Amino acid sequence: MDFENGPFDDREKVALSYAKQLTLDAHAIDDAFFARLRSQYDEGEIVEISAMAGLFNYFNRVNDALRMEPTKPGEGL
Repeated sequence: MDFENGPFDDREKVALSYAKQLTLDAHAIDDAFFARLRSQYDEGEIVEISAMAGLFNYFNRVNDALRMEPTKPGEGL
């Protein structure tokens, strides 16, 4: 979760920050943050980032609710 100090460029950091905020509290994403996001991505790309973050959130919540454990590499072949 410490992507701000990781090996990411500014464009990647704003996308990761958006996905994190979308996951934790989407209502807290304000106009200033969207301006920062729009400075790096067009509307189509923002929709794609939103959809991908939402999809992973969906999978994680369903898996957590069903108490599913991820498979380890090589399992289930």
